[in-house]
Amino acid sequence: MSPALLLTGLFLYLALLFLVALLGERRGKALVRSPWVYALSLAVYATAWTFFGSVGRAATQGASFLPVYLGPTLVLLLWPFLHGQLLELARAHRLTSWADYLFLRYGHAPLATLAAAFLVLGLLPYLALQLKAIAQAFLFLSGERAPMADVALITTFFLALFAILFGTRRLDPSERHEGLVLAVAFESSVKLFALLLVGLAALLFLGNPFLEVPKRPELWPLLLPPEGLPGYLDWVGLTLLSGLAFLFLPRQFHVSVVENVNPGHLPLAAWALPLYLLLINLPVLPLALLGRIHFPQTNPDLFVLALAQEAGPALALLAFLGGVSAATAMVIVEALALSILISNHLLSPLLLRAKALGSLLLWRRLSILAVMLLAYLYFRLAGEAYALVAMGLISFSAVAQLAPASLLGLFWRGATPQGALAGLLGGMLVWAYTLFLPALARSGWLPPSFLEGPHPLLHPEGLLGIQGLDPVTHGFLASLGVNLALAVGVSLFTRKGRIPVGRTGELTELTALVERVLGPEVGKAFREEALGLTGPQAVALAESWLSASLGPATARLLLLSATREAPEAPSPFEALLEEAARESREVRAYARALEEAKRELSEAYERLKALDQAKDEILATVSHELKTPLTAVRALAEILEANPDLEEEERRRFTALLAKEAARLSRLVEEVLAYTRLQAGVPLARSPTDLKALAEEALALVEPLAREKGIAMESQLAGVQALTDRDRVLQVLLNLLHNALRHARSRVRLELTTTGPEALFRIQDDGPGVPEEARALVFEPFQSFSGGTGLGLFLARKLVEGLGGRIWLENEGGAVFAFTLPLEVAHENPGGGR
Repeated sequence: MSPALLLTGLFLYLALLFLVALLGERRGKALVRSPWVYALSLAVYATAWTFFGSVGRAATQGASFLPVYLGPTLVLLLWPFLHGQLLELARAHRLTSWADYLFLRYGHAPLATLAAAFLVLGLLPYLALQLKAIAQAFLFLSGERAPMADVALITTFFLALFAILFGTRRLDPSERHEGLVLAVAFESSVKLFALLLVGLAALLFLGNPFLEVPKRPELWPLLLPPEGLPGYLDWVGLTLLSGLAFLFLPRQFHVSVVENVNPGHLPLAAWALPLYLLLINLPVLPLALLGRIHFPQTNPDLFVLALAQEAGPALALLAFLGGVSAATAMVIVEALALSILISNHLLSPLLLRAKALGSLLLWRRLSILAVMLLAYLYFRLAGEAYALVAMGLISFSAVAQLAPASLLGLFWRGATPQGALAGLLGGMLVWAYTLFLPALARSGWLPPSFLEGPHPLLHPEGLLGIQGLDPVTHGFLASLGVNLALAVGVSLFTRKGRIPVGRTGELTELTALVERVLGPEVGKAFREEALGLTGPQAVALAESWLSASLGPATARLLLLSATREAPEAPSPFEALLEEAARESREVRAYARALEEAKRELSEAYERLKALDQAKDEILATVSHELKTPLTAVRALAEILEANPDLEEEERRRFTALLAKEAARLSRLVEEVLAYTRLQAGVPLARSPTDLKALAEEALALVEPLAREKGIAMESQLAGVQALTDRDRVLQVLLNLLHNALRHARSRVRLELTTTGPEALFRIQDDGPGVPEEARALVFEPFQSFSGGTGLGLFLARKLVEGLGGRIWLENEGGAVFAFTLPLEVAHENPGGGR
């Protein structure tokens, strides 16, 4: 088949996968919430190992491929109970992996970190398997002899890009990835359809292989059950291994827990997934037999492609795409899950120390690329030496090392952090010695003598002299046995330490921490969910939110700055004492509140008395001050009315006196009205104002009075613009100028300058000045030292303060009053005029 055709088909399929993912992100969210999509997404368990490797294993070892699928089927019998409990735990604490659970259960950061690092290392063979399957399928169908790495490297970068685009949009890895789930479910359908169609076509074109078995004695062992104790141990070991792998594979945790939108989907998945595994394995044995009969010289892992090619290029291309779909679904989800492990448990603590947590999302994306490149490197180093299934089983054995610590933690309260750590370390070392390093030795990267071991009892594939077992079964049982023994033994002999003290905190501080790390939207959502929770409950909720994005160890370190140790749970007697103390504190607080209320009432009463007295004073003052001009106006008016024949000069004199008294009366009324407006809090009306023009207007208004008194008006005015209330500034100027004219002997001077952000007015007269004993009272109401209501200077002070300025009396010859106004309003003082 043409390489160009294969590449075109590959890229078109991957493009279709992108479209499916985009559909899930935008318009297919309702479809993603279907329980069938959830069940199909769980079929990510069936990888290229299933599509190509199961046929290869069946062609060489018969029905021994079945335990790989029997294990998950048996686990699914307990699925609603076991996984329902895990799902509830994960939702409560926003867990994203089994490593998160280990930290939650044991509170031991090195344990979770070690588990995360070991999972990354242990799953490299499994990822390399998928790259190998795609590469060798491409080369087989194209007939090329180029290194398999060519296609594998292109696929590596493409799948890394896909996982980054659809799996790392935001920092929170516990978010739903609808497009990713729909793409995985779609690929599960493609690989099932393709393998069933290849099996059906092979039977139609090449006949029933079971009829040929009696004629070929070498095929009989493929149909027989295992023989002897080693055979049964292989079956039991593989069944247990696959069951544990199904539970602890990071990608299975991700699709079954993190991406679960409804716990009600579990019962359907518990029978739908075993049915899927049964259907996809139906063609395996017939294809294996047909491959052995018709292509005895072909690599067994390529029997599916060889048989499909016999039926025509279209079926061969479909078989190729089916294998690609099986591989890509696994690689995308596994790389995403491993990147979360890396960022949460390996990178977050380092970035926290470097104060660079803001770059965590970038590092998570880079970790996806790094995992894919490491898998490609392993494929180049050791991928040639193993069949597909053998490579996958090495990774299965690594994942199973999490089982003792996790399951003991779930069901045995006596499990300790020391026991879990000892078991995991022991299992890792035995796994590396019996499985990982022998794989490198078979690839030529270690001396062949390593496979013999330093002593017959330390043979890597036959510890303690055990012979006859499959190397994978031997390595799995040995590593798991050491792991379990150390976990239980060390837990039994480890004295429990002090139970960690819980922590509590204030909702405001916790919200600020969540908002600072995860953003304002997440902070707002956290605050809404945490309202009504107690301090320890709010801390637990904040820890779960932060753990999902940063990892539990980093989240706990961050919370130290916003929390404090919670008091230990009191005994019944302590609870009674605490209740009594609380009631006593409440009584004392109520008494203090009563005293405060009494004091406030007393102050309010005194203020009311002062106001009532002020009201009496102003009524008396106003009555007295109004009486004089009113009497004069009345008398002058009566004279003018009674003497119509007055001489013109005398009439003008009486008319001038009448106007003077009317002006005095008008000024008194204006002062009273201004005082009333201040008390009522009439708001300011600010607008751009030319202060120089306003000062000139004030001078023009008082000019007649100055001429009458023979007083010279002087001015020195700078051009100044300000945002202020024009009418109130004019009133202040008039009040101060009238005050100056009342006391001046020969001149009054008005100055306007600027001092930084303020305008400065100075009104100076050459009168006797203000007596020393009166200076402190000059701006108080009803304090008149030369007749009048005594409201003029008081009103000036209140109006200036209301405009945001200051007013004072300077110590110079005569009386010098100065006040400032802000050129721009920064704030308003409600004490005057508002």
